[in-house]
Amino acid sequence: MKVRLLGLGAVGAPIAVRLSACCDFAILLTPDRYERYSAEGCTVNGRRYDFPVAEAGEDDVDLIIVACKNNDLSSALDLIESHTGHDTVLMSLLNGIDSERVLGERFGSEHVIYSFITNLSSVRQGRSIDCFSPRGGLIRFNEKDGQPSSRVKRIASLFDRAGIWYEISDSIIHDIWWKFGFNICINSLSAIMGLDYGQMNGNEAFYRLVRMLWREIRTVAAAEGVCLTADDEQQCLSVIAAMAGPGKTSMLQDVEAGRATENRYFAGSLSSLGKKHSIPTPLSDFLLIEVEAKEHAAEYE
Repeated sequence: MKVRLLGLGAVGAPIAVRLSACCDFAILLTPDRYERYSAEGCTVNGRRYDFPVAEAGEDDVDLIIVACKNNDLSSALDLIESHTGHDTVLMSLLNGIDSERVLGERFGSEHVIYSFITNLSSVRQGRSIDCFSPRGGLIRFNEKDGQPSSRVKRIASLFDRAGIWYEISDSIIHDIWWKFGFNICINSLSAIMGLDYGQMNGNEAFYRLVRMLWREIRTVAAAEGVCLTADDEQQCLSVIAAMAGPGKTSMLQDVEAGRATENRYFAGSLSSLGKKHSIPTPLSDFLLIEVEAKEHAAEYE
């Protein structure tokens, strides 16, 4: 199976390590990143890897896994196109609910598998990635209608050989929305409050904010035809209650490092959908503006 990976960061690098040993694997790089990668390679858990770089103009790639940041997706579409053939499957592991739509509008929805990654604790510093999840994160995926197709089964077989932890979801749109809501709660809130995992755990005032946010998330989801329930809200709270230690969300790490965040794809997306359906989303509106203010302030530090 011919597999290409876009994005060699905290999400993509651990996947690259596993895939490179079991298939025709290479990474996709823009020309401006090639020189640095050639010199430095990629270090994962203390070991350097020099993954092959795909040549432009391929038309027989079976699977492209997109694992860049949302902020980088639009500028990477031309690169993805240069490797997308008639039967190429596109699997996006980006956070949020927008990337499958963006890929479908550019390449056709028939190319897109719906997916996301969870249960991943991974930190990137420069070209060095430390992954603290023994199994490298859980990838959930399937066709949009929840019916496993032959290409879904083929990807599952690849992941079995690579030792990648996965689940084929029978309600993938619901699951993507749950992860989207979860990200708004822990990423956006932690980014403005400066809370690590241990400080969120057992924090009743924080839990109260999460419940308030879920009211907005569930109302907007319903307007989009997605049913999120009280059980989904409780699952979010249960996951937070299981977190421990000084670990930090990716968005809090971005804020502290003065990097652009993905918040406009979290609170920003919910706020936009609220306006689309004339649904008030005051908390999401506030989170969007507050994180933007923090990003702006970081430019002057």
